[in-house]
Amino acid sequence: MIRMSSGRVAAVALVVLAASSFASEARAGDVKLAESLFKEGVAAVERQDWKNACDAFAGSNDADPSPGTQINLGLCSEKQGKTATAWGWYSTAAGTAEMRGQRERAEQARKDADRLGKVLRKLVITVRDTTPGLTVTSDGATLPAASIGRELPLDPGEHVIEVTAKGKVPFKKPITLQAGPGVDRLEVPVLTNAPEETPAAGTPGKEGGDKGGDKASAPANDGSGQRLAGYLVGGGGVLAVIVAGTLFYLASTVQDKADDAAAQLATTPKLLADGITANKRFTELSDAQKKNETQADGNRLAAFVTGGTGIAMVGVGVALVLTAPSSKSAAKARTLPVTPSFGPGYAGLSTQLSF
Repeated sequence: MIRMSSGRVAAVALVVLAASSFASEARAGDVKLAESLFKEGVAAVERQDWKNACDAFAGSNDADPSPGTQINLGLCSEKQGKTATAWGWYSTAAGTAEMRGQRERAEQARKDADRLGKVLRKLVITVRDTTPGLTVTSDGATLPAASIGRELPLDPGEHVIEVTAKGKVPFKKPITLQAGPGVDRLEVPVLTNAPEETPAAGTPGKEGGDKGGDKASAPANDGSGQRLAGYLVGGGGVLAVIVAGTLFYLASTVQDKADDAAAQLATTPKLLADGITANKRFTELSDAQKKNETQADGNRLAAFVTGGTGIAMVGVGVALVLTAPSSKSAAKARTLPVTPSFGPGYAGLSTQLSF
């Protein structure tokens, strides 16, 4: 077997499923790589290692197509019982040799193709479905539309035919072709429509659907609103406590003024100056004492009420935050609505139940 490699030409493939299993990084026109792989293929042929021979010849042909390499691909494929693949390579080699003016080699390849053509196993795939964009594959390889309904040479053995189309349930059929001449037929029925996707449980329905407000489809409460209310109420309570402290401080300051007036009042008869009579000074100090004590008592009362309310609000806020449902438990149970409630002399939580 001598490989003829004069230059790169385009191979003319006469069958759709003539294939090679060699996976390499060969690039077309790499003559040195093609020659090296061809020699590996020859060595594998001498060992009758037909699979590795095909792999090497396929890589050589990818790097630099040659009728000699393609004939050898036909030979090693035929030895593996792949009659359709071998027939395809012989036919391709005949076309490539004819283009290069290698008549003897073209005649040799044509004779081998004719010899296998008499024993080919063929499959006719008939598709009744007319859905636009329909795709037919054989063992994962997409078949041209022109091959549908015509005799398609296939290697003996197992194959998987699959037909797909958008919005349709795929049709998948494994078939086994016997060796030897013959025609098998496969009729693909009209594809059935794929089921529409249904929304997941708990997903709100489409607009215009159930107007009755199905409770099962209502969004679950994740507790974020209740926690926010708790933070707001608790924050208001902290502010109220601060105001109460300020009122206590003001009450203490005013009380100091009242106490100072009382101290001066005790010594008023002994403190006469600038023509102010003891009775007039006594009256002024007495009025100041009463006024400051009254203001101090009012501030203390306001401080007690504000402080108590603030502490209650802090407690309510903490309760709201701690009883708010988490996002994980929201899907399992719905939490009772809890709201803060205030009134004269009390503060607490309220809820509503319906039966």
